Amino acid sequence: MKTGVCTDAGRIRDINQDDYAIHEDGCCLYIVADGMGGHQCGEIASRMAVEVISEHVKKFMSPDLEISSAKGILFEAFNRANKRILEYTHLEPACVGMGTTLTMLCHCAMHSIIGHIGDSRAYILHDNSLIQVSNDHSLVEELKKSGEISESEAQKHPQRHIITRALGMGDQVKADLFQVELHENDKVLLCTDGLTNLVNDEEILSTLLNIDPEPVLAQRLVQLAIERGGHDNITVLLVNIQGASKESR
Repeated sequence: MKTGVCTDAGRIRDINQDDYAIHEDGCCLYIVADGMGGHQCGEIASRMAVEVISEHVKKFMSPDLEISSAKGILFEAFNRANKRILEYTHLEPACVGMGTTLTMLCHCAMHSIIGHIGDSRAYILHDNSLIQVSNDHSLVEELKKSGEISESEAQKHPQRHIITRALGMGDQVKADLFQVELHENDKVLLCTDGLTNLVNDEEILSTLLNIDPEPVLAQRLVQLAIERGGHDNITVLLVNIQGASKESR
């Protein structure tokens, strides 16, 4: 795989509560997470979730698993991360309410799965088109789906940062898992909302269509968000697919 990643605290935040991981042994695993909570607690939540999910997937996932078994492993990984965060808040009352979004790609020989909870996002660039795979788990997204607000109103809505699902929000975890088709030289973009709140899909597409190497593209997207104000942490993880999923063909 060809990968590029860039993360930045932005112009306003003192601490970067985003986290990410790249693991490319056996099944490839790519993760971004956006922590929330009090001073440093969001940072703890995102790091904890990334570590727990990475450990579980590396231990139990293998390239020859059927899709149902692979999804079961990922569901369990999300649940274990959620449990670990809640256990920590019981030990550290100052961190009660901490949590994290998490969006990931697990790419194996037989299948590719995107796992998602929260309002970070996963996109696929295929044949010069940008497809948003994940759905934001947010109040604004629910208002859009119900027709109460338009897309343009959503961009400026005062409650656009309220999320409806995340790790650490409760005992029950409702993560989305999407089996996706990936082809040679497709690009998968995983990013936190520090990017998508300030850079629209058309600008993301225009940037990704450049032939620059993935690290340069990731840095350019982060810089765009910073130039627009950078009022949140920003993380961009970009994967250029080398070798498509056999099941997808």
